[in-house]
Amino acid sequence: MYTWKPYADKIIFNANIYTVDLTIPEIQNGKTDFKIFKNGFIAIKENKIIATGDGDGKEYAGSETELIDVNGATVIPGLMDSHMHALFAGIALRAVAMEKCTCLNDMLNGIKERAEKEADPDSWIIGSAWNELAWTDGLKPDAKLLDTVSGNHPVAAKRICGHVLVANTKAMELAGITKDTKDPVGGQIGRNEDGTPNGWFFEQAAFSLIESVCPPETEETLVTAIEKIGSHMNSKGITSVIDCNLPYEHTRAYLQAFKKEKLTYRSNLTFYLDKAEGPVDYHLNRIDQMMAVTGFGNDMIKFNGIKILLDGVPAMGTAFMRENYKHMPETRGFTTITQEELTSICKKAAQYKWQMAIHAIGDAAMDNVLNSYKEASTQIDTSENRNYIIHAVFPHQDQLAAFKEMNVPVTVQPTIMGVMGEESCLTEEQANNNQPAGWYFKNGIICGGSSDFPVVDCNPFLGMSKAITRICLDGKVHGKEHCVTPAQALIMWTMASAYISHDEEKLGSITPGKIADLVVIDTPILESTSEQIENTKVLKTFLDGKIVYQR
Repeated sequence: MYTWKPYADKIIFNANIYTVDLTIPEIQNGKTDFKIFKNGFIAIKENKIIATGDGDGKEYAGSETELIDVNGATVIPGLMDSHMHALFAGIALRAVAMEKCTCLNDMLNGIKERAEKEADPDSWIIGSAWNELAWTDGLKPDAKLLDTVSGNHPVAAKRICGHVLVANTKAMELAGITKDTKDPVGGQIGRNEDGTPNGWFFEQAAFSLIESVCPPETEETLVTAIEKIGSHMNSKGITSVIDCNLPYEHTRAYLQAFKKEKLTYRSNLTFYLDKAEGPVDYHLNRIDQMMAVTGFGNDMIKFNGIKILLDGVPAMGTAFMRENYKHMPETRGFTTITQEELTSICKKAAQYKWQMAIHAIGDAAMDNVLNSYKEASTQIDTSENRNYIIHAVFPHQDQLAAFKEMNVPVTVQPTIMGVMGEESCLTEEQANNNQPAGWYFKNGIICGGSSDFPVVDCNPFLGMSKAITRICLDGKVHGKEHCVTPAQALIMWTMASAYISHDEEKLGSITPGKIADLVVIDTPILESTSEQIENTKVLKTFLDGKIVYQR
């Protein structure tokens, strides 16, 4: 039973408060300064902020009000990751982690150790986040190398980019993959000179050949994955995410996690349109038949948009570029669907006011997206759909006007730029213009912060630091003119990301009337070095005004 009381439930005080209290038009017009309370308070009632200001806020306190003294620590809005794969990251917690491998042998030894520990001699070994570009030897794994350490276990390990999977011979045998297996539409099978599969699979359409024979996750294990990854993200200050590439069983698991009160982050789910599951006409019919659209749900779980993975990544030569690659001059990459197919999907989405979220890394891929968005907008006003581009890695000046004209936000991943090591595969111009967050800000384009977790660490403070410095794996600063300020970095993970998930009216800033998602940290970001920001510790995380993490 609801009982009204004329005072706050909680008051956070003795706080250095960064409100990020900006409107989206202000951000688009270049404003980045916001109200700061050096010794302030936040009064919370139910799950809403009812007052902020200087002082201790005791005028809002009653006999039952909980007073939380943060001892001068900094309080920021709950952080929002505008592109990641949260549930897949939860599942990956059980995988052999390979992100810290320094050479091929490290990866092989990890597989060998897991194989020796497995009680079931035929169980699958799943690996994640290997990256030969960061290895001292630069050697690449293949099926034959995996065979030497895996015993009878089938093995499948995804590269850090999420666009390449390497499998051993046992896994390919179980999937029935032979020399005669044709490349699936939208994907490729790596092959030796004689045409036999070498264990490499490019893009989800090809991964599906292997994943189709992996043991399926149960609803119980999926709910557990949501709970565990939520705890991890809360410890990094994350209270809201856009979770991409979800099949139906994952959306059902989210609903069960919510019902069982195991969901501790706001989940904006994307409907994944994957050509590997059927032709474009099949998916157009699915959109016609779907009962839900963008925004359907509640404050904790709702549909965000339709996700399409249009191209790949530069290191593998699969991102679709205007010109051929420096390191692979025989190709400029490819798209998973044609320009005409993409336009037909965007038009169908516009009909139902679905938001489009399209993975486009290459400059030519972005050309395709912008052309399709333009075509869709000629029939229906799509400006409020907030159709956006995920990654938007290599923009050109001639594309920025189209971004602004059609109100197309972007969501970038500075940590990937900092740790992937792809600058060695790029021209100098491409390396300098890689994920130019500062350029987007200067051109009035909303730029959301994200990680693509589990591709890289989801820690927003690491992402902020990389966006501020642009120091890459080679130790160099590429594109110094595209660095952002600490204030802009904070905006990326708050108001900008809230805008992309259609939540800027209720999340993203510490403003009376908004939901009390808050993070208490030990670093005054606006007065700190990039190194200090990267090493920020989260002290408390509040979701709906309740503590979900405490250091």
